[in-house]
Amino acid sequence: PRGGFGGSGDRAEPGGPPATTLGGRTIPPPWKRIVARLLDVVIVNMIIGFFVIRAVAGDDAGTVAATGEVEAGRVFLATFLVLGVSFAWEAVATKLFGGTPMKRAFGMRVVQVESGDDVEWRHAIFRWGTLAIWSVIPVLSLFVPLILVIVSLTFLFTKPLRQAVWDLAAKTVVVDG
Repeated sequence: PRGGFGGSGDRAEPGGPPATTLGGRTIPPPWKRIVARLLDVVIVNMIIGFFVIRAVAGDDAGTVAATGEVEAGRVFLATFLVLGVSFAWEAVATKLFGGTPMKRAFGMRVVQVESGDDVEWRHAIFRWGTLAIWSVIPVLSLFVPLILVIVSLTFLFTKPLRQAVWDLAAKTVVVDG
């Protein structure tokens, strides 16, 4: 449906100002999403840092710090820990609770753009995977997520429903509630 949430008609026209409501729900301002995302990133990176340091260095932290040498198996384990923690923080929390911990703390929730229903697993995984998939591709992991974030920041201020790239990929929208 053209208006989202069953064709409610309160969706802004492409190229026009961002919508303030969708299906009777308020679309949060960009600053709210940006602050929540930044806090999520800080917290999840602290968690990841703790586990990755333990996985990579283990009891040999002094040796690893002095030589920089790390066993390949530990790097492999660290990669899976990073993906696992980020999956739990982003995808699992979005499916089970409607958003990441900081998104929920700021009173926002992720819903399906067309119906306004809670997201299904496919939506939550697509949202997470849009950025996460690049972390396992060596050279692209440095640039593609940065480009996606810059484009998403632009979209938060210019797209009718303030959808980030991962929202567009997953067919979701963030609303207050």
